[in-house]
Amino acid sequence: MTLAELIRAARELSPADRVKLADEVIADLEESTEDSPRMAEAWHAELRLRIAEIEDSRVELVDGRETMRLARARIASRRAQADM
Repeated sequence: MTLAELIRAARELSPADRVKLADEVIADLEESTEDSPRMAEAWHAELRLRIAEIEDSRVELVDGRETMRLARARIASRRAQADM
């Protein structure tokens, strides 16, 4: 099965089953990377960068609800483009 076929099949699942599938994939990824010292250091570096950006006012913090609204709009837009 190709990745494209897998994605199409996943989209045919119920919303609850898609959530379960996503949870399983994410859990698998977390297990394979969480013990990696390089991964831990990469995350710490990313966190230090983000904290510095916030403290220096180089980024604008966005409310969680607004973030979810923007994310849903992007997803809907990409799905609409993929269906063309």
